Amino acid sequence: MTLVLEYTLTEEDYLPKVIELKNLTKTYMMGQVPVEALRGVSLTVYKGDFIAVLGPSGSGKSTLLNMIGALDRPTSGTIVIDDLDVSTLSDNQLADIRRNIGFVYQTFNLIPRLDAISNVELPLSIAGVPKKTRRLKAEVMLKIVGLGDRIHHKPSELSGGERQRVAIARALVNNPSFLIMDEPTGNLDSKTGLEIMELAKRLNKEQGITLVVVTHDPEIGDEARKIIHLRDGLIESKKVN
Repeated sequence: MTLVLEYTLTEEDYLPKVIELKNLTKTYMMGQVPVEALRGVSLTVYKGDFIAVLGPSGSGKSTLLNMIGALDRPTSGTIVIDDLDVSTLSDNQLADIRRNIGFVYQTFNLIPRLDAISNVELPLSIAGVPKKTRRLKAEVMLKIVGLGDRIHHKPSELSGGERQRVAIARALVNNPSFLIMDEPTGNLDSKTGLEIMELAKRLNKEQGITLVVVTHDPEIGDEARKIIHLRDGLIESKKVN
């Protein structure tokens, strides 16, 4: 007798894994008291995913972001980024990994004295890209985020939403493996925040950019295709929109 096992392939079976977390834990010491920020988190992010990580203060969101962004090491468990186990890499090796990750923060982190295009060029300049090439790449990226007519404006001459668009363009100009957005709407009003998330959705859909958004705002989180809820260092629920 032949046993036939049926298995229906899903879209994810054909997609490469960009991030894979396996039983991740992180314990910090507060004086003599251990604090478990993550207590066994497993998560896979596929190429082209748009994932929102939600949870209350103290749920482990920031710690999880630091792990995904190669900014910190776990106490136990493994972190695989682009098929490389980064869990035990040295500081210099982690720095190399971070060059292939785009970061966007709620505070924008733009250099005030530089105009928009010079801010976007900065990662390319650090990487040694020739001036003519980096200027062209920065200009193209600013057009993609809808700021083609504001490239020579300094941050003080831009609205909050425009500054965040510059920050997104800068994060993407090096063509990173994926983009992390840490409370990207935290300094914006609700209308502008939703506009930024609409831009994120468009970049995900049209450019195929893999996005991981960390937010405390359920309305913002609902813009993602997949939603992860954290509570007390554990994944409480997963949802696909």
